[in-house]
Amino acid sequence: MKKIIILALISVFAFVFIEARYDDKKLKSFPKKNEIARKTEKKSLAKYVVPIVSHDEEVVSITKTNNSKNKESKITSQVINNVEEVKEENKSDFNVVNDLEHNEINNGSEKNIDCDEIDYKPENTKEEQLKENLVSNKIEEKIKEEKKDLEIKKEEVKIDEKEKSETSNTEVIVSASEKENSIPTKEVTEEKKEDAYISKKEYYSPNGTYLGTNRIKVIDVSHHQGIIDWDLFAKQSDCYGVILRIGYWKTEDRMFKRNIENIKRLNIPYGIYIYSYASTVNGALIESNFTNNMIDKYNLNPTLGIFYDIESWDTGTSNSNEISKEMYDMIITSFINNVSSHVNNKYKVKVYSGRWYAMNRLGSESKGYVDWVAEYNKTCKYDGAYSLWQYTSSGSVPGVKGRVDISYII
Repeated sequence: MKKIIILALISVFAFVFIEARYDDKKLKSFPKKNEIARKTEKKSLAKYVVPIVSHDEEVVSITKTNNSKNKESKITSQVINNVEEVKEENKSDFNVVNDLEHNEINNGSEKNIDCDEIDYKPENTKEEQLKENLVSNKIEEKIKEEKKDLEIKKEEVKIDEKEKSETSNTEVIVSASEKENSIPTKEVTEEKKEDAYISKKEYYSPNGTYLGTNRIKVIDVSHHQGIIDWDLFAKQSDCYGVILRIGYWKTEDRMFKRNIENIKRLNIPYGIYIYSYASTVNGALIESNFTNNMIDKYNLNPTLGIFYDIESWDTGTSNSNEISKEMYDMIITSFINNVSSHVNNKYKVKVYSGRWYAMNRLGSESKGYVDWVAEYNKTCKYDGAYSLWQYTSSGSVPGVKGRVDISYII
């Protein structure tokens, strides 16, 4: 029995050994076979070159190979037929082929058969040559015109320089203390200041400091700011002016008298506004008559404008949510017309409102009067025209204790 088992084991080992040798020979023969297959495949692939489709002309070029002429002519005719079919189907799209992405043809319906892009520039036709000539002629004419304008401007500059040298009143004087503090200031005549205020091209603070031409700061105040040190404001702030609340409904703001007296004394540019509680046309007339009376009572000269403050309110018995867009159109139009007529259109009479409120609650007509927009953000996203942007309600300026609204003149 033991002998039988030993013989069986020897047979198994022998069989396994023979199989392993056979497999090893088989594996060694694979690379040769693969190499032969690759060479055969390369030869067959070398017979043809992939056709390339130009994005501009839709022309297919096929490189001649060493194959028989019959096979070559069949392939060429087949590809050309395919291209002719594409041309027939897409004649209307040929004019816009140049606007497509480089990897698309016929509005993306067919992809380029090769990932390599080809810069193809067809020869200019007579029409294109004429167009180019016309363009170049226009450019030459424009250059000549610009040269003439430049000469004219040079002459104007020379004239201005002569006038400036002859006028001694417009010289810039900088004090020693201002130089030490490195604050760019200008002492200008009252006439020049007034011109700057009217033109809005250049702005100066009440003490003569030059502020620039854009994003000039103004504050707006009411009795909520308490007693303001206007002398300190005029001397140290970097603001151009102020917009004062005259009151609300037909009630005078309790700090308006003090504020306007000091502002006039210091020649600080100012505007005025009234907080509205009107819910009808009659209410708008009450508020506009109150505004007119305040202008006469204090002999106001609001060069920064007269503003109708339209925003959300709630008195307990009524609120602004009851006012429709159509009613707002009538309320605001009535106020604007009444006050504008009273001041003989000498000052702009416009609307102040928050961005969201103006865009969502006001009608199209009343929205057209919006000129002062409140949005406490890095940018103002109001979708209409405006010239004042109240960008914060928590600003700080010399002379005013606590927080204050600050706006930019845009």
